[in-house]
Amino acid sequence: MTGGETGIIYGSQVHRSMGYQGHRSVTKHDGSTKESWYSYICGHCNTKVSGAVVCGYYGEEEPPIKWLLCTNCGNGSVLAKDGNVYPGVPFGPNIDGLPEDVLEAYKEARNCMTVNAFTSCELICRKILMHVAVEKGAKEGDKFATYLSYLEEQGFVTPPMKGWVDLIRQHGNKATHSLESPDKKRAESTLMFTAELLRLIYEMEHMSKQYTEET
Repeated sequence: MTGGETGIIYGSQVHRSMGYQGHRSVTKHDGSTKESWYSYICGHCNTKVSGAVVCGYYGEEEPPIKWLLCTNCGNGSVLAKDGNVYPGVPFGPNIDGLPEDVLEAYKEARNCMTVNAFTSCELICRKILMHVAVEKGAKEGDKFATYLSYLEEQGFVTPPMKGWVDLIRQHGNKATHSLESPDKKRAESTLMFTAELLRLIYEMEHMSKQYTEET
């Protein structure tokens, strides 16, 4: 076998897979050709850009790997062999006016979706309910059910919202206590319900204050 190959022997056959082929397979681009640019949505700034291909690894029998530089925010990404760009675009909308700890938890839940970590996403969405309740005055360390009751009693969760807010709880409980993993569709719905809750509790108030200040 050559230096770039690994082999597994099955009977009399040797199955080879191509590994690292050395720096001779790495091409640096200077922006003068169409191969120097790649259109994608940057996972850092969520903007569609024609990103600069800094360099590419072009194996003999494999899809290329390209290192990309966003022309909007300047952060780097990688086009992997599977055809996906990493980091991926976070699932769900941006929401303004979130407190720092709620914002960080929401970002984490969105980022979980980019790597198909659906269980983690639902667990964090459940935790976001706790963050919101405590931020709005509930006592830290109470039982989870107490947090939901507090949000309802204080008017942050209205009767029309109760059904879908409870789905966040239900899905989070299943992710916590059940061995069965949630699928992508359920995790997406859990995150979108969470996003809508955050929008109603925080973003609407944030927007109204901006207009109030203007007048």
